[in-house]
Amino acid sequence: MTISPVRAASESWLSTTRITRRPVLLLAAAAALFLAFCVWNWPPNSLQYDLRVYVVAARAFLHGEDIYTAHLAFPDDMALGFTYPPFAALVFAPIALLGTGAGRVVMSLVSGSCLLIIGLVTVRAIRPSWSWQRTAAVGLAVGMAGIALEPVRSSFDLGQINLVLLALLLVDLLGHLPYRFRGVLVGVATGIKLTPGIFIIYLLVTRRFREAAVASAATAGTMVAGAVAMPDASKQFWGHYIFDPSRPGATHFISNQAWRGVFARLAGGIDGIAPVWLLAVALTCAVGFLGARRAHDSGYRLESIILAALTGVLVSPISWTGHWVWAVPICVLLWFRVVEAAGHRRRVLAGLATLWTVTTAFGLPWHSPYLGDKEYTHRGFDLFLGNSYAVCAVVSLFLAAYAFRRRVRR
Repeated sequence: MTISPVRAASESWLSTTRITRRPVLLLAAAAALFLAFCVWNWPPNSLQYDLRVYVVAARAFLHGEDIYTAHLAFPDDMALGFTYPPFAALVFAPIALLGTGAGRVVMSLVSGSCLLIIGLVTVRAIRPSWSWQRTAAVGLAVGMAGIALEPVRSSFDLGQINLVLLALLLVDLLGHLPYRFRGVLVGVATGIKLTPGIFIIYLLVTRRFREAAVASAATAGTMVAGAVAMPDASKQFWGHYIFDPSRPGATHFISNQAWRGVFARLAGGIDGIAPVWLLAVALTCAVGFLGARRAHDSGYRLESIILAALTGVLVSPISWTGHWVWAVPICVLLWFRVVEAAGHRRRVLAGLATLWTVTTAFGLPWHSPYLGDKEYTHRGFDLFLGNSYAVCAVVSLFLAAYAFRRRVRR
């Protein structure tokens, strides 16, 4: 029997199409299942306390009320108020319109999607030569595995926006935007939560001046948008609330793994810690940004971004464990580098990767005494457990500073 050339060509095209589509469909199905798991594990009736704070503030904006005192209408179960700039209330307004249950579903879906994006761009940065299929498969697996880390689980538990901000920052800083728009997402993230502003400094340190200018302009744009929509709230925030580091919660609480939290626990309170804290901030910025600059100049862009991020979470007055979602790209990067390395360097990297993985997977700070001012009683091994995220960051900064010092000299 003869086969028509046209039919043969058609069958060949269909076969190629099926082969091409198959991995896409498999990856899409895997991503959909993961997002379904996120909604199932954090359903519409879950607490997600921080999301409630966002929604209450956004509803206050929609009704023309004060976004920073709206929580006082719920004295029994809302001890903390809104702590972000007014622009953030604009961002959360669509979720407030959906209602609490639907808003929780949307937040779980958005956070899950951002976790997958974080995995994809992280793997792409480490292995730029891989095919898109391999990058997508490993990247999605990395994103899904990120749920095993306590900072990620904490962000889901609280309905926090940490994973969204991390995804925005990595997409922008790793160069996945058109050149003229690079810096925009850094500015938007800064306008939502302020702490990403550390990356505007990072862009200046790494001599990416155009991106720094774009990020600064985008941040200014968010401030203007907030001032136009909520002039009174803007005056309150930029004139008062921004200078109150205790507004988000007790500085010494075990979840605060920033330098200020560490020193408050060691000193039995915040009184008198300012000089030591400011000295630690200055030293951390010097070591962190020097390492970030040298890593960037050596071609290690992801490493340089992570060093800036670790600097940021340490020097911020408050860095709850949920803010440490940077543990996802950190653990992935370290284990990839362990595979590449050899000899003494491999052993050091393996030790650091193990430290980060164990600490963040088990959420070691939560295994030390806390609540009721028990944080002030830490002695011996509890000192490590209670400050273990900060310990990981400090060790990483100094090892990186030494490693890139040697590499640049060579």
